[in-house]
Amino acid sequence: MITPEWTARSARWGSLCDPAIGSFLCAKCCQRPIPSDDVTVALARRCRWRVKLCSPPRMNGYRAASVHKKLRHQHRRMLVRKLSESPAFHVNVLGGGIAGLCTTRYLLKYSKDCKVTLIDKEPDLALSSPKPITSYDEQVSSRPHRSIPSRRNGNVLCPSLTVPWTSKSMWKEVAEPAIRGAFGRRPAAAGMPSVSFDWPTLVKDRRFWSFAAHFMLQKFAFGRQDHQCNRSILEYNMRCLDDREDDLIQGIDYGRFAQGTLSIDGTVAQMDSSGDVDLFCRQLIGSMRTAYGDRLDVVAGEEVETLHSRNGVICGATTKATDSSDRRLRTGDAFVVALGNASYPLCNAMGVACPVYPAKGHLVTVASEIDRSHNLTLHDDGGGGFGYAAPMAFRDNQGRRCYRLSGFVDFELHVDINHRRVNALVNACRKYLPDLEVVDASCCHRPVSADDRPLIGPTKVPNLFLCTGLGSRGWSIGCASGSILASQILDIEPEIDAAPFLPSRFRPSI
Repeated sequence: MITPEWTARSARWGSLCDPAIGSFLCAKCCQRPIPSDDVTVALARRCRWRVKLCSPPRMNGYRAASVHKKLRHQHRRMLVRKLSESPAFHVNVLGGGIAGLCTTRYLLKYSKDCKVTLIDKEPDLALSSPKPITSYDEQVSSRPHRSIPSRRNGNVLCPSLTVPWTSKSMWKEVAEPAIRGAFGRRPAAAGMPSVSFDWPTLVKDRRFWSFAAHFMLQKFAFGRQDHQCNRSILEYNMRCLDDREDDLIQGIDYGRFAQGTLSIDGTVAQMDSSGDVDLFCRQLIGSMRTAYGDRLDVVAGEEVETLHSRNGVICGATTKATDSSDRRLRTGDAFVVALGNASYPLCNAMGVACPVYPAKGHLVTVASEIDRSHNLTLHDDGGGGFGYAAPMAFRDNQGRRCYRLSGFVDFELHVDINHRRVNALVNACRKYLPDLEVVDASCCHRPVSADDRPLIGPTKVPNLFLCTGLGSRGWSIGCASGSILASQILDIEPEIDAAPFLPSRFRPSI
């Protein structure tokens, strides 16, 4: 197989001009060579005339589109392969949450020639835990868990949570709550729906209607009917966390505690556990800095504003300091968008489909004298489950066990705490912990994809990759998502099938 020869390599991916490339690619479909002066444009720019050059005479529209798609993937794989094999391969990871950190970790693990720049708007991103934390009060005082949205977690590591939203009843889970919300009717707390909609705001939000259209297409037309893809990534994540050969991960103390999840019917999901993702992320940054040195550059306090493209590829990203008006252009060979809810505007500007929408969830920390070793499924009087109570490894100053309650999905853009939701979580937990006392409560917006599966993999832009849309399973699939994406960037075969999570399953025109 003829492979590209790099006559000039730069951060802008500017020069691909070996005449053999054009002859080889076009011979695959129509035996028509491309002139050498057209090779650069034919490989770097996706435009209509490239299909014409690479299409045999009298080719119908369907065949032409099929050939164009096949050639596009061939070009991307060759470009990424040559970059990943070349020295000083530089990747910019945009986002310092669980998805961005795990992608960074596995890029550095799988390739010794890879350099990563991790960029996030939070000024305290680079802070790591100075000492082991033994109580919940120490954790909060060292840095509140509310500071970074993707780390406001329910503490649940839940491989048993495999069922996506698209498989649930449209009437019970979506239509009925939507109708009630549209007419201002609210059910009693005992029958509170797990999903709610703030229609006065949502009807004006074009992003929501695009998300809803993708949801309907995935549910009734293109979605998978089985849940094995979710199961595979959830179980793979647990294998990553339990990998005894991975000294870096095993050296992190993130408060692993629970031994399974107690379901409503009394059965226990043995693979489930609990742990604090905030502690995991903070210690992971410190461990990576120690282990990889100059190969990792952590840029805290800079927010990504725009991506810049040239000849069909990303040549840089403009960042703005959160404490000033200073702007800077960050260049590199590849870019990973792992910004959660903030991924949509960047991708939308590049014409890349990213149907991720902020879905608000509530968190409550309680303390109790009762020790439970299992995660608890919270349900209403009708037996409908809507959340979890995860035991934490920490205790409060009075020696009581701390639990993290999480649940509900509210499609509303404001960040105000809904006290009816908080009371519903607390009342449901009293069935297991009658003596509980509320310590604190908060809420956060989870980046939920339209089919409740993450977006992991390459996009139609050759050097742009996504790792977003993890939703409520962010902690349960974070390590697996990072490992899968790092394998794709470095052209390594992932350990599980990555096809169900590719961003290409969504249509960008919606």
